Amino acid sequence: MCSGRVGEAQLDWLAADLAQQPQSARIVVFTHRPLFDLYPQWDWATRDGAQVIERLMPHPNVTVFYGHIHQEHHHMTGHIAHHAARSLMFPLPAPGSQAQRLPVPWDPAQPYRGLGWREVQAGRASGDFGIDEKPVNA
Repeated sequence: MCSGRVGEAQLDWLAADLAQQPQSARIVVFTHRPLFDLYPQWDWATRDGAQVIERLMPHPNVTVFYGHIHQEHHHMTGHIAHHAARSLMFPLPAPGSQAQRLPVPWDPAQPYRGLGWREVQAGRASGDFGIDEKPVNA
């Protein structure tokens, strides 16, 4: 069951803002939860995320960065790329890999297992973002 949502006011704002952008504009969206149904049973979705994606679809250069799942994940909805990064706080397991969404147990032999951060480089000639996943090292 998913409790997160964007809401009508923000959906209206997004539609109005997108209407002012050139069709070819590079659009970057930051959101806490995934806009698609990654694993709604663990609340890894946004109830009205499909409406956000619908508003973004006419624009060919859209990238979405999201969090909430505490792990590296990449997904495409049509031409829209969605990227999540690992957490600096605590890792979560792969979706559906265990009965409950509980943090991965801490292991003193590997204290930084599953933790990390991301570096994103914009401005490449191809128009793509350079995404480099970085582990947390001792």
